Amino acid sequence: MATQFGTAAPFGLTTQTGIISDGSTWNYAQDKKVIADADGDAVAKAYYNERIEGTLSGFLPTGTPFSGTLAASITLSDAPTDYLKGSVGSLSIIESVSVTKTNEDYVRIEIAFENHAGITA
Repeated sequence: MATQFGTAAPFGLTTQTGIISDGSTWNYAQDKKVIADADGDAVAKAYYNERIEGTLSGFLPTGTPFSGTLAASITLSDAPTDYLKGSVGSLSIIESVSVTKTNEDYVRIEIAFENHAGITA
């Protein structure tokens, strides 16, 4: 852990179980539908299906490697901040897993997940 003085932002992130994490990204997204008049000008807009599309990246330790599967839920040690109009859902679902192996580095993993406010189980 870094030594920090003052009121700077927190350094680093929490280590995830089964992954030595070195970064995560949370993209807050929503779908939208534009309603146009006869001239093609926008007169209304609806936003719906808000969600968090996230990635977690890091390295796989040999002692406790990641054992999740696609379309399974994942519990994150770092909870996402609630920037949604609704609320952050209690369930993050694994959408994809990428594993990279090279001859000059440790085994790297990237997990993409989604969290929808309305999906709780």
